[in-house]
Amino acid sequence: MTAAAKKLDTTGIMEVGIKVRRMDFEFGDAIPDYWYGNDALLTLFLTALSATFPEGEKQFIQSVRNFQEQITDPELRKQIRAFIGQEAHHSKEHDALNDLMKRKGFSVLRIEKRMTKMAQWMRDNWSPERQLANTVCAEHITAIMADFFMTKSPQELEKLHPQVRKIWAWHVIEETEHKAVAFDVYQRTVDDQWLRRSQMALLTALFVLETATSTVQLLRDTDQLTNWKMWLNGTRYFWGRKGMVWKLLPEYLDFYKKDFHPWQHDRLADLETIKQKYLEIGER
Repeated sequence: MTAAAKKLDTTGIMEVGIKVRRMDFEFGDAIPDYWYGNDALLTLFLTALSATFPEGEKQFIQSVRNFQEQITDPELRKQIRAFIGQEAHHSKEHDALNDLMKRKGFSVLRIEKRMTKMAQWMRDNWSPERQLANTVCAEHITAIMADFFMTKSPQELEKLHPQVRKIWAWHVIEETEHKAVAFDVYQRTVDDQWLRRSQMALLTALFVLETATSTVQLLRDTDQLTNWKMWLNGTRYFWGRKGMVWKLLPEYLDFYKKDFHPWQHDRLADLETIKQKYLEIGER
């Protein structure tokens, strides 16, 4: 029996101790432009993700709140409150990181405005059930990306500038802690397997398109677009034999299984290890 299985309560909800942390990160202008291993592509890839978080996480919160009153299980209700608290703080802290990149001259505001319009379109055109399914899918993508930095390639966190490493390590921890909350709400309220799977296919296409578009957009603010060494390194990073895509693909595909649950990917021991290593960065 895995550690995750041992922590399941009688209703099948994982008791993982989701904690809302107030971090108040500060990002000074002395931080280099390319804070991910002095690599423009990788830095601006993470910047593109960061630019989507404040608006995206507001949407995640609302999609779960739409179904919150239907949940009677006390443990899951407690986890929903913690999920909302964590996601709200993610928005706040990534706003601070995004402000740093704006001060450096990157067109982050353009991405933020696009995300605001996209989120409003979803609220206007998608049912609450589809919006929740979208959150479930997005949480799985962020969870497996967090796992890339936590277990599959932990050396990548060490390549980040120390001041920026703080926010990404913290985000990795919290995305792992609450990775099943929206899923459990969905299973207990909507429980439409076709909607869950089809929405993942749609979101994957949208995520890849938006992230690639935003990263290239940010690169246009630099003199790096013709840096072939940067592109070669990026190709290896994402598509190489030991790259991100191939490392994450098995766990991504698990999502389409009928009996899938996020905590089948048991990362409790790894979560404790990364907490011990990085939570002295400012938890209070």
